[in-house]
Amino acid sequence: MVNIRRAYEVLFLGLFLFFLLITDLRYLKGWPVSFFLEATPLVAVSTALTTHTIYRNLWWGVFILGVTMMFGRVWCNWMCPFGILHHFFGFIGNRRNTKQLIEVNRYRWWYSIKYYILAVMLVMAGAWILPAMIAAPGEIVSAWSTDSGSVLTRPVRAVIYGFGAAADHYKEGGSNLQIGLLDPIALTVRSMTTSVLPIAHIATESIYTEPREYWYAWVVGLIFAGFLVANWWIPRFFCRAICPLGALLGVLSRFSLWRIDRDPVRCTDCDLCLKNCEGASDPHKDLRKSECFVCLNCIEDCPHDALTYRFLPRKASEITWPAVGRRQVLLAGIFGSIFFPMAKLSGGVRKNFSKYVIRPPGSVAEDEFLRRCIKCDQCIRVCPTNVLQPALFEAGVLGLWTPIMISKMGWCELNCTLCSQVCPTGAIREISIAEKLGIGPFEYKGPIKTGTAFYERGRCLPWAMDTDCVVCEEVCPTSPKAIFTRNIEITDRWGKTLQLKRPYIDPEKCIGCGICEHECPVKDEPAVYVTAIGETRDKTRSLLLSLVEDPDGSRDMVSLG
Repeated sequence: MVNIRRAYEVLFLGLFLFFLLITDLRYLKGWPVSFFLEATPLVAVSTALTTHTIYRNLWWGVFILGVTMMFGRVWCNWMCPFGILHHFFGFIGNRRNTKQLIEVNRYRWWYSIKYYILAVMLVMAGAWILPAMIAAPGEIVSAWSTDSGSVLTRPVRAVIYGFGAAADHYKEGGSNLQIGLLDPIALTVRSMTTSVLPIAHIATESIYTEPREYWYAWVVGLIFAGFLVANWWIPRFFCRAICPLGALLGVLSRFSLWRIDRDPVRCTDCDLCLKNCEGASDPHKDLRKSECFVCLNCIEDCPHDALTYRFLPRKASEITWPAVGRRQVLLAGIFGSIFFPMAKLSGGVRKNFSKYVIRPPGSVAEDEFLRRCIKCDQCIRVCPTNVLQPALFEAGVLGLWTPIMISKMGWCELNCTLCSQVCPTGAIREISIAEKLGIGPFEYKGPIKTGTAFYERGRCLPWAMDTDCVVCEEVCPTSPKAIFTRNIEITDRWGKTLQLKRPYIDPEKCIGCGICEHECPVKDEPAVYVTAIGETRDKTRSLLLSLVEDPDGSRDMVSLG
């Protein structure tokens, strides 16, 4: 069985790397490159809390939950790419003898930290529940009074509609998604995208058509490498102590029908079963069911055949619940419920939103974006121009590692919607080229705008230095062009008459693609720059009154419909 597990490890790690490499304009071609992100149960559960829906293929995560409730935490050691990498790094860094291996694989109390991390993240995702429960009675009464249907089913309808109305009212602005910071798949994709693949390209020159650079890639890379190298001191450190997905699966594995069982008659208490135990689940005594990775190493290492993987073994030989205290879980929940409003009200999202937070085309409104984005940076990986970058604190602390457009790094290609095709959670809704450009059936909506360009005339060559330059007008991709020029005649400092073309922006035509800023010859601080104002995903950020006062909402680009 161990050899079969190793074959699965090779298969799933290879499949993950294959999908990662083909997340590229040249190779995408309909492959399910976001499969591992969609199969993560923590993403399905947390986005269901923040959005009240399970988006598209996130049902795969629900399937993995079912597998866990049947066989235990098989995901962690058979399918999880990050877990497999930890296993590999622990193997190559192992310099311990048998006695040391037994000691290092005993359970430690601080391995329960992951459950408190999970509690904090789930409370932040479900922060709307408490105010919704408080408001629900009033909504139920309102639903009862307006219901004119059958008397027999009226109470049921009133309760359902009342709770639904309260939940819908408080979910907006009442929750936030932070599981992507430590979800193992999101963390791995983000680290590979921003740190590992650019380094691999330097060595092979085969990953990209042009070298890529990402802001704060060294921070992401150090975190990723730190977790992997930690295996040389504490085997599976991340999996045992930090991973919130492992904590969720650990809670649900208490229902598993199959698990490791120890025969006390055959067992001689030699403790050799601990030698290669991946989860530190104490198979030498009562098994910690929530910690077992189902690696099956203990069965192979036992010299007396005292361990088996059985269907419905006796309950007396297991510890069902994780070793967590109720008070500690309560404190973790309180911390999450306090930290969320503190972070949300600290600025950077609503009133004092940053002009630098320019989201990819197709992004939903900022509040919903932060309730959907898992910071996996899959959109950054597929972007062909390098314009998408991971944010630090431009979008506030809640927007850490979410994608933003930085036009000095690249531009949004006019006929490209790749980022919307690979987003696993709908933070960037899938759009067509026609919808992005506002043509055909979407002509009445107009093009999707991600921002608006402006000029700093003190740095613009025709405005400040009497020098001919029309680069921004030439590269502007819209038709008609959003950048136009006006011919003027001036007298330079030497008395010579010059004919100049000075550029202007038409805010109705500008879509905020950023190519003008990227190509501006004033490279340190471009004379033309793009900010988030004027984006069509949120009418409160509109630059033009014609959009703010749209009476029928026909220009609304926010909905996921």
